[in-house]
Amino acid sequence: MKKILSILAVLGCAFAPQVQAQASLADRIAEAQAEWLIKSWEGDVDGSKVSLSFKWVIEGHVIASHFKGNNSESFSLIAVNPESGEVEQTGYNKDGKKNTGSWGPKDEMPFLKLTSKDGEGNSQTMGVGFRLIDENNLELQIFNVDANGTVADFSEFSLEMKSVKAKKKI
Repeated sequence: MKKILSILAVLGCAFAPQVQAQASLADRIAEAQAEWLIKSWEGDVDGSKVSLSFKWVIEGHVIASHFKGNNSESFSLIAVNPESGEVEQTGYNKDGKKNTGSWGPKDEMPFLKLTSKDGEGNSQTMGVGFRLIDENNLELQIFNVDANGTVADFSEFSLEMKSVKAKKKI
């Protein structure tokens, strides 16, 4: 019996498809030199506080994102899709709209193309770029995305955000 198990184990290893290890989310972030983005940020839009945070929830593989603005709030998870190898984001806002997006570079910035859908199937897409100003400040840029998915060359809105210590949740 031991001989049969040994032979099966050897044959299994010999005929098993060679699987190339996929880069983890941490690897992809390091490659993009974007580790600086994973923290909490705050800004001000017309006297209203806007907060955005990124934190590891499964070290090296999954990041949780939380955005809170004037009348808006959303929670998302960011991870590498094991089938496509793309960095994807999926979440929901306070109105129950589903948000899906893909991450990649735009002009050397970490960039999110995000689509929000409501219950009737209506969707809106925008682009969000993040430019590091210095270790404590970033510029968040909002880009138009047309019906074909083409991102505008220039942002239509930008907001400077400062790094803040993450608040402990009870």
